[in-house]
Amino acid sequence: MKHCRIISALLLALLAMSAIAQTQDFVYILPSKEIAETGEDLWFKAYLMDRQTFALSDRSQTLYLQIRTATDSVVWSEKYPLLGGCADGHIYVGDKWPQGEYLIEGYTRSSFTTDTAQALHPRRIRVVERVAQMDAISAKAVRDDSIQKRTATHRFNLFPEGGNLIYGVNSVVAFKATYSNGFPEDVTGKVLEDGREIAEIQCQHDGMGQFMVTPQQGKEYKVVLSDGQAVPFPKIESNGLSLKLVRNNPFGITLLVSASDSVAHPFKIVAKLNGMLCSEAEGMVRGQQFVRLPKALFPIQGIAEITLLEGDRPVAERLVYVNPDARLNITATTNDERYFRRDTGTVRLQVTDSAGRPIQAELAVSIFDKAYLYQPGHENILSHSYLSEQIRGNVFNPTYYFDTQNDDRLQALDLLLLTQGWRRYVWESEPTPSRPLLTDGVSGMQITKRDINCKTQVIKTFSPNGDTCLILTDSLGGFEIDPELMQKMPGNIYLKSLLTNKYKAKLLFASPFDTINAYRLDRPQYLSQNHIFESDNGEQIVFSDDKVILLEDVVVKAKRRSVYHDKVTGYLDSLANVEGMGTEWVCIHINRDDITDTMFILNDYYSGFTAHPESNYCEGKIGKPIPGKEYTVLKVHTYIDDVGRECGVFYNMIQIVYPKRTYTDEQLLRMYGLSRAQGYNPKREFYEPDSFDRSSPSPDPRNLLQWRPAVFTNENGVAEIPFTASDVNTEFIGIVEAIDGTGQMGCQTFSFRVLKK
Repeated sequence: MKHCRIISALLLALLAMSAIAQTQDFVYILPSKEIAETGEDLWFKAYLMDRQTFALSDRSQTLYLQIRTATDSVVWSEKYPLLGGCADGHIYVGDKWPQGEYLIEGYTRSSFTTDTAQALHPRRIRVVERVAQMDAISAKAVRDDSIQKRTATHRFNLFPEGGNLIYGVNSVVAFKATYSNGFPEDVTGKVLEDGREIAEIQCQHDGMGQFMVTPQQGKEYKVVLSDGQAVPFPKIESNGLSLKLVRNNPFGITLLVSASDSVAHPFKIVAKLNGMLCSEAEGMVRGQQFVRLPKALFPIQGIAEITLLEGDRPVAERLVYVNPDARLNITATTNDERYFRRDTGTVRLQVTDSAGRPIQAELAVSIFDKAYLYQPGHENILSHSYLSEQIRGNVFNPTYYFDTQNDDRLQALDLLLLTQGWRRYVWESEPTPSRPLLTDGVSGMQITKRDINCKTQVIKTFSPNGDTCLILTDSLGGFEIDPELMQKMPGNIYLKSLLTNKYKAKLLFASPFDTINAYRLDRPQYLSQNHIFESDNGEQIVFSDDKVILLEDVVVKAKRRSVYHDKVTGYLDSLANVEGMGTEWVCIHINRDDITDTMFILNDYYSGFTAHPESNYCEGKIGKPIPGKEYTVLKVHTYIDDVGRECGVFYNMIQIVYPKRTYTDEQLLRMYGLSRAQGYNPKREFYEPDSFDRSSPSPDPRNLLQWRPAVFTNENGVAEIPFTASDVNTEFIGIVEAIDGTGQMGCQTFSFRVLKK
């Protein structure tokens, strides 16, 4: 270490300011379950986290949530309020949604910018009509996977540690074998030097492994797999510097810098964690030089990017995972291991830090039928935040690396980082600035046909719940409905200009989802991956007693589909029908000889049916027709009698019921001079049965027993969550995810069975 100088983390904080100024956030989404049935409710919790520190971010106040099909069709686009970096809400899975995989995407002002290099990391879920269909889906997936293993394109790639192989320098070479869509393949083989075996190829985890080699000038190197496939080595450099990880433990990171000759080379090592500069080391290397970076320089858990520079030129890079134990530990204990149907239970949650100290944290808890766990898209808050968001490419089975029951998880994680290879980034003195694409509120503009001699204008806003507010425009007519007002007026927000009609005012709104759809097209998209396994979905047809049977499907068909309106447009629809927006009108025909023979005549309704002629029998126009009321429609023949009087003869008398007119929302808003902006999706309450519901003879087919998106532990780090079993007797799983707001996270699962009595 005598040729090496470590720069303190305190001084490096100043050097990192430019990187911090460019920081962005990312969104992690936890669904209440990963398989949803059409026509049911799905719930979610979303976290907005700082990309560098993993602390909850307050840079954005609105979450834009979209759900897309596998063919990229949007089926859900809603806004939700972000409070202190957290949001939760409800999604209705439409009964017409096609079965298949869906992607849940979350966007915010601080996580979605003009930086096109920023990848998308959606959450995968599956939609089916009935979960029992997953048996056939899983079986088909297993068969297809077996076929793809035999017939699909197989890939075998070599990844020299640091990025390059150099003649005369002993190096680690990692490898990765995949097939089809990137699924790992277990392979064996040999490393040959001029046809002579010098090492074996043996996978250690998910198609990955490593071997050592010291390439020599004039020799030919290749890997020959057991199936006969020959893979040549990547280009071997004649000289240069290499970087090798020697040790990674709780005390620090030990690195070996090697040169291909005995000449003294100046070098620099730069260590970053999530873009934050943590350490720099400078020195001279002649042959080999060890460098040790103390762990104290790395404040949080995550992937450290360690780059070796010769002069100002990066020549090697190594990804190293640091502080894997810096997490929240959760203990989940149910008051019983088995429950009978409709029993009540409790789960006790204890949260501590890595030292065992109680932590006050925010928890999200979901308890559901294990059959609704979709393994191919499964992730948790640890794997998504610490891994998927930090590296490029799809990650296979990311939760494996954060399950403490897997003794080899850290070795496997290092292999994964080795096979990411040297990323060969274009280094810049300063990051390219990016700008936000979204706003937290609703932005709009009022335009008029005539000039207005005032600097500001007034617009009235109101919600379906009757809340009203006045907002002002700027001198150009621009205005914004801020998130605070949106929370007070959930749902659609209606606006009406208070300018007189002579100005012909029109309100225009920015379309954030159009912006999202346009800018997301050029972004790389990475997903978690895993095999789908054949499953046992348990008992899905339930019987509460001998008299009540829960049917699998009930189909109700209507003769005519009604147009859906909320409270505001529903009121406008009723008003439009009462006022009668057409030209038809009603008069009364009274027979003077027989007063009981009175008719309500509907005029100017059918083409060719003229208005009722004025006569001593007509009481004149009395108003507009009322929907649902019966009227008479007449066709009248008139003639002139002998004394010159106009006479009428009635024929084609038709009795009709005046229909309720159907107006679209757009027609109604236009009729009454209103505009509508999309506000926050209204909050809904998760259903939990009470004692009356539990004693009901009606079947209870709930597969989601509990959903608590925001549970807070007390000063002892403890929280207790109640739940009520349904009539579905199967194994249930509980998922608990915790965050303390400062960057520490944790997750845990528990399970129990529900039995018949």
